[in-house]
Amino acid sequence: MLCWICGNTAGTGEHKLKASDMRSEFGSVSQKNPLYYNSKLHKNVRINSIKKSSIIKSNALICENCNTSRTSQDDRAWEAMSEYLRSGRVCLKRGSTINLQKVFPGKTKSRMLNVHLYFVKQFGCVIKEFGIPIEINNFSDAILNRTPHPKVFISFGASNGILTGSTDVEIASLNGKCAFATWFYVVGNVAINIMYSNENLKRQGLINSWHPSTVTKQIKLATYI
Repeated sequence: MLCWICGNTAGTGEHKLKASDMRSEFGSVSQKNPLYYNSKLHKNVRINSIKKSSIIKSNALICENCNTSRTSQDDRAWEAMSEYLRSGRVCLKRGSTINLQKVFPGKTKSRMLNVHLYFVKQFGCVIKEFGIPIEINNFSDAILNRTPHPKVFISFGASNGILTGSTDVEIASLNGKCAFATWFYVVGNVAINIMYSNENLKRQGLINSWHPSTVTKQIKLATYI
């Protein structure tokens, strides 16, 4: 299999939910303290290791370089933002705001681009694994060129804290092509809504969404149940 990002030989699977998010939410996972994975296709699959378990990794393989060197700065940026959002320093209620300058002092623009590209990588893996009818080359180009994907938007908000994981992708088509797609990445009481939207679409979900092209350093939170 070839890496969908760069085209080289692929051999590693990206965690569907970042390993640091799972560790911070569930603590140490082992044979004596396992997790259980559930989805539409799998029920109560025992997980004894976050690092080694294949069920929590994408089947859309990428190469070692893309999984480490090329995107490591994106992983670290999301890890830092995830920790900040769940630390109690942000009031997780609809209408509250995130001051991005407090999350990434002095490096707000570049580090938020990293956060954006982390979810571009996650989205690309989902598209590739499940054959979602969205052009994958635009996702790989964004990562390779370190530029924003023009059609990927992110909304930050709160969940009820019951579930941790990622949802299926819901798609709206127009003239036989995907016009809008949406899915959630949830860690405890924090939910991230990742959206793909063609130009000129005024979807309600895009209200208060964020994109690296915006100049704002304040993001309003949504509430997801």
